[in-house]
Amino acid sequence: MKYEFSNRFQGLRRIKHILFALIHATWVLLLCYLLGNKAYSLGDEEQFIQHLHFAKESICPSEPVMPVNLLPVNVAYDKQMAAWADEYGLPAGELAITDRQKLLQFLQLAKETDSYKYIMLDVFFEEGIQTPVDSALFATIASMDRLVLPCHEGARMEDSVLLPKSAYADYRTSVNEGNFVKYQYQVDGKPSMAWKMYADYTGATYSRRGPFHFCNGRLCHRCLFLNFTVNPGENAYTSEGEKQYYNLGADLLDEAAHIDYATFLKDKIILVGDLSENDIHDMYAGSMAGAYIHYNAFLALMDGRQYVNGWSMLALFTVYFLITLFLTKQVSFFDCIPLLNRVKTRTWRFIFSWCGFSAVLSVVCAAFYFIEGNIYDILMISAYFSVFNTVLEFYRTLKKQTS
Repeated sequence: MKYEFSNRFQGLRRIKHILFALIHATWVLLLCYLLGNKAYSLGDEEQFIQHLHFAKESICPSEPVMPVNLLPVNVAYDKQMAAWADEYGLPAGELAITDRQKLLQFLQLAKETDSYKYIMLDVFFEEGIQTPVDSALFATIASMDRLVLPCHEGARMEDSVLLPKSAYADYRTSVNEGNFVKYQYQVDGKPSMAWKMYADYTGATYSRRGPFHFCNGRLCHRCLFLNFTVNPGENAYTSEGEKQYYNLGADLLDEAAHIDYATFLKDKIILVGDLSENDIHDMYAGSMAGAYIHYNAFLALMDGRQYVNGWSMLALFTVYFLITLFLTKQVSFFDCIPLLNRVKTRTWRFIFSWCGFSAVLSVVCAAFYFIEGNIYDILMISAYFSVFNTVLEFYRTLKKQTS
C-alpha cells in the first residue's frame, strides 16, 4: 500500500513537471516571438551572426550575383549645390544634393516608356532645400505608378504631394549594437520602403492584433535579420569587368541618344540611390549601400521569410520544453557526458546547467542560420533561462530552510 502510494505520488509529480514545462515552453516561445519583433537586438546577436557568417562563407563561399531584372542607378557623382534653410526658415548656407534636374530627366524618360517594373527611389527631399525644378520633379514623382521614396523620423518632406509615395527608411540600434542589425517592416503603423514595394508589387496586406502581426492573414514577423543575397559592393565593375551599377549622368543621360529606354527599362526593378559614397552602412556581412539593404529586405519578403515557420517554432518549443524539464529536475545537459556527470557539487552543477542550455541554444541558433537562413534572439532567451534557473535555485533553498 505504501509502495503504491509512493508510485502514485511520483507519477503525479512527473505529470506536474511536464505540465509546467509545457506551459513555460509556450511562454518562452511567445517571448522569443516578441523579442524578434523588436526593432533592435537586445542581445549581442551582431557579433554572434558575424561569426556564423564567417563560418558559412569559409565552408561555402557565396558569389555576389546581380539579378537580371535589377537596374542599379548610382547618383553619388551627380551633385548640385542648393541653398537650404534651418528649422526657423533662416538661410543656412548651401548643401551638395542629388542633381534634381538629372533626376527629373531620368524619371520623365522612365514615365514616358512605362516599361519598368518598379522604382525604388532612395533619395530624400528634405524640407528647406529647394531647387528651380522641384515643382516639375515632385509632380512627376506623384504621377508615377510603382514607385517608392524614403521618409525619415523627425524630418519633413519639402512637398506634401510626395507623402503618398513615401515609406519609412530608418533603422534603430541598441546600446551594444550601433550598426544595422535588424530590418523593420512596420513602424508605428507605417510601412517601410521594402514593405510598401512588396505590397505594391504583390497586393499583400498587413494587419496587427495585439502583439501579433499578420501578412495576408498569416502570422508573420515585423522585423527580420536579413540575409544579403545581393551585395555587389561599392565598385562599379566586377573582377570580370561586368557593370554593377550605372551612373545617372555619365552612363544613362549622357548616352541617352544611344539607348532604347523602352527596352532598357523593360520589366526592371530600378534602384536609384547613392550606391558608392555617402549612404554606406556597416553590417555583419560588411558594408552596403542603404538602397541595397531595402532591396534585400524586399527579396526576403518575396521569399516568404516574414511568415512564422511552423516547423521552426515546433523545434524551438521542443528545445525550450527540454531545457525547462532539465532545470526543474536539476539535471544538466552535461549529465549526459561521461566524467562530467560525476561532478555533484552545487556550484559546478549550477555552472554546468547554465553553460549547458547556453551552448544548446547557440547550437540551435547556428542550425537555423545554416539550414534556413533565419536568426532568432536566442542569446536573450539564454539570459532569460539563466535568470529562471537562479529563481529556481533560490526557491529550492528557501523551501529547504522552511521545511
